[in-house]
Amino acid sequence: MIRGSIEHVTNDVIQGWIYSEDGNIRERTLLAFRGDACVGAGRVNMFRPDLADAGMGDGHLGFTFPISVPLQDIGSVVVKLEGSDAVLLQKSAVVTTTASSGKELGRTEVRERLASLKWALKHGRISQGDFDFLRILWSTGVYERGLVRRSSADDGALMEKPLGVATSLLEAYLQTEVQTSVERVRSADEFAAEAARLTKGEGAAPIFAAYTQERAILRVVEGSHIGDHAADADARAANFVDYALSPENFVVVDARARAEILLPEGGVLYMISAVPSLS
Repeated sequence: MIRGSIEHVTNDVIQGWIYSEDGNIRERTLLAFRGDACVGAGRVNMFRPDLADAGMGDGHLGFTFPISVPLQDIGSVVVKLEGSDAVLLQKSAVVTTTASSGKELGRTEVRERLASLKWALKHGRISQGDFDFLRILWSTGVYERGLVRRSSADDGALMEKPLGVATSLLEAYLQTEVQTSVERVRSADEFAAEAARLTKGEGAAPIFAAYTQERAILRVVEGSHIGDHAADADARAANFVDYALSPENFVVVDARARAEILLPEGGVLYMISAVPSLS
């Protein structure tokens, strides 16, 4: 017997849990459908201590993965277990229908995400580091991460690899293992085009890590990924915050935020993005 629930749905993410009495559910693939169209896929791999405490297997029954649907259609999304007739309907889902455009998050949605994040930290579902990352990213649309770490062995400095650190953060965002891709951009136009591609969904997380081996400036209007009234947006438009990029750090940006890149002549920016890994 299959049991489960879709607990939260937006136009770009779906969350919930699924349980099978035979115990054969962990790492199974789930497919999200709107009608006959598959709009996203992910795996059952999130630990849910509340379900473990209820005696439901080992507790690894949760799922979170990206989807891409118009706001007006999110109430019709269902989740199917691959290779099975089992279907989860949105009987008790929290469905977010904001008035913002498909590009931006709504303020209500951000508040709900932050509330869910606090609950996840309280119940041990995420680490403090992941909590801090997601709280800052969802609130401001940007998160800066240093790559220089102090060595406990000899009190020296260690340089972390940007791709490895970025992958860990992208996995925290998607709550699953990911496949990363790196786009090399050499101009402001190429930067804008890649950010626009990521806002369209198509399976990729709507965020990216920006890294350069030279020195550059990433300018971001903090909070511009959140849909606001026009007056608020106009008042905020000129309030760019400059983030200095170097080989010693990178910045994670919500692709829906207003951002610009200032590269030196001949400079290259590496934009690291991710999709859920289903292999």
